[in-house]
Amino acid sequence: MEFQLLGPFDARHDGRPALAGSRRQERCLLAVLLLSAERAVPVPRLVDLLWNGAAPASARGTVQTYVGRLRAALKPYGVRIATRHDGYAVEPGPYAVDALEFEQLARRAEDTGDPAERIRLHDRALALWRGPLLADVAGDELRDR
Repeated sequence: MEFQLLGPFDARHDGRPALAGSRRQERCLLAVLLLSAERAVPVPRLVDLLWNGAAPASARGTVQTYVGRLRAALKPYGVRIATRHDGYAVEPGPYAVDALEFEQLARRAEDTGDPAERIRLHDRALALWRGPLLADVAGDELRDR
């Protein structure tokens, strides 16, 4: 499963779209969990990010509903969302996240002493770029956070 977070959110399995019909906030929630690289994100933090500090009273329950829907949608692809303490995390599994790969390639490029390898790694990173992070699911405020 591939998750593209650079530019518009896209989820694909074997080159075909996955998660069709998911809500914008569900995709945003999944993206936040994916970007947290398997670390738990506390529910209060998710609520703050999804509603930009102006959450309705029902926000906590809504997050639980979104997680339930995402779990069901991701299960056929082997991607699992775990409950950890007062938060959620995407477990290690058979998936790739372009934004994390971009960061890794850029870091490797900076660490290498070989100019040709540096260019090759930067080119690979730039090939992943499709636009600003979460261009269609997050506003500037969330991206800045």
